[in-house]
Amino acid sequence: MTTRRRGRRLALVDQDTGEVVEPKPRVPHDFEGKGYTLQSTGSEVPLYKLGLTGAEWAALDWLREHGAASAAIRVTPDALAEEIDTNASTCKKALARLTKMALLLKPSPRAAAYQLTPLRYWEGAGSTHVTACKRLAPPRVAPDKRAEDKTKAAETRARTRAQKKTAGLAATPIRRAAGETS
Repeated sequence: MTTRRRGRRLALVDQDTGEVVEPKPRVPHDFEGKGYTLQSTGSEVPLYKLGLTGAEWAALDWLREHGAASAAIRVTPDALAEEIDTNASTCKKALARLTKMALLLKPSPRAAAYQLTPLRYWEGAGSTHVTACKRLAPPRVAPDKRAEDKTKAAETRARTRAQKKTAGLAATPIRRAAGETS
């Protein structure tokens, strides 16, 4: 195949034989028409450190499955509650906490629309991902007080277990059979 660029004709040529080689057709970078799916951590706080409740996990999953990874979608706590089998007040609290921690973005404070933060979740072309990150300027995911308290409690439990384990090894007496002497 020859291409005309800046007044010159370019061709792919086999350097050993001198034959003109037909190039392979380009493979489109769309997978099933959706582009790529991003679910990353990067410099973000890992989700397991945020102490999310079951309703919060379910809300994230439901939103991701319904297109909120690439655009804001309208959903009310009542509608979401029906979908994830919980009550509306639990959904309202879950959506509020996820928004406060910057896992969800709201186009406006009074809108009943939510979008997953493009820093963590994205479905679509890479170029639109970059554009969305610039346009939305999402804040970094940050743990709230509840998540920090859960993390501290887990660290304290782990430290206590380790101390008991090391103390238990040193304080265990040697058991002897009846009548046995050292």
